[in-house]
Amino acid sequence: MSEDSGWSSLDEVDQKIIAILNKNARTPSKEIASELRNAGVDVSDRTIRKRIERLEKSGIIKGYKAVLSGISTTDEFESLFLKLKIVRSINTQVESIREFAKTFSNYLFVATLDGDWNMLIVMRLDTAEKNPTSKIIEKFSDQISDYRISGIRIRDVNLLNMSLVLLT
Repeated sequence: MSEDSGWSSLDEVDQKIIAILNKNARTPSKEIASELRNAGVDVSDRTIRKRIERLEKSGIIKGYKAVLSGISTTDEFESLFLKLKIVRSINTQVESIREFAKTFSNYLFVATLDGDWNMLIVMRLDTAEKNPTSKIIEKFSDQISDYRISGIRIRDVNLLNMSLVLLT
């Protein structure tokens, strides 16, 4: 089963299971079944175990991770919109900036944009390092014609939908 067909075959119960496991990957199947029954879905813990096993075998669930305290506790991020100077090698510029941004430990994502701005870079704000995007502006100042920095808060991210975005 390909990843795309696996994602498209998720029903509401699978999505709820994934949401519960995203909050706490160590949630026992019995507790997941209980939570779903309280939400009006009639399932047994054996059904939950089978569904999780199927999600793992199909590649939807690729693994579980430990969330370390003090590492990613903030929901505060900084977004950097970049407008690049017009040159023949804009793709090279974009790639250079992307690779540089990815070297930061608090890097979240880089997106290329159509319209007034060429790029969007989002980084988590750390107490140790304020304004992480300023280093990008400094390094590539000769290639940037305009920029905007904005603080943002990211909460309640639907990890299932984010995973679908990352697959494309």
